[in-house]
Amino acid sequence: MSTNDSAKILAAQKSLEFIQDGMVVGLGSGTTATHFIRLLGEKVKQGLKIRGIASSKASEDLAASLTIPIVDFNTCPEIDVTIDGADEVAPGLALIKGGGCALLREKIVASASKKFIIVADSSKVVPHLGAFPLPVEVIPMAAPLVTRKLQSLGIKPSIRHHSNGDDYITDEGNLILDCKCGTIEDPQKLAASIRQIVGVVEHGLFLNMANLALIASRDEVKELTP
Repeated sequence: MSTNDSAKILAAQKSLEFIQDGMVVGLGSGTTATHFIRLLGEKVKQGLKIRGIASSKASEDLAASLTIPIVDFNTCPEIDVTIDGADEVAPGLALIKGGGCALLREKIVASASKKFIIVADSSKVVPHLGAFPLPVEVIPMAAPLVTRKLQSLGIKPSIRHHSNGDDYITDEGNLILDCKCGTIEDPQKLAASIRQIVGVVEHGLFLNMANLALIASRDEVKELTP
């Protein structure tokens, strides 16, 4: 197991301290969130009583296989705590998410949460957002139009593909544009500009959303707050 994998598991283990009986728990997506879901499943088998709302079909399927009860927003309109990963964590807990292609549902789940906790290894902590390509989810019909609008903002977008060359299609039937931005000096301004483009469903800038980040290195977990 790599050092990063060990750190991800350490962060996921730490996040279990924030889960209590009776909670509705948001289940994130990606490698670190997967570790959390597996650990949570063990706790459920030991008697922990929670209900989960998943941020992707993959996370929902994994949780169901571990006998974690899955509900939706019709049943539970509010989430007590969501545990999810991030691709970049900058000061103020500004985040880039969506490298795992679930950014729309991840943002919906995060926005419905009383507490939103990020779990990550220390390699995800950066001084400025932007080294990781910013994912933007778009309606397929609008992809050429959105691409040109993003280029006019100084961004270099490209459609995400599977390894076989097929377009990657999200759970909601949309495309992902991975956008090379360089250092993002003003995340709020960029987020507003992208949201104004017709055909954009959502972007991977998660700003003023996270309450806490659990950042793990080889043998310790640090807590970062906004």
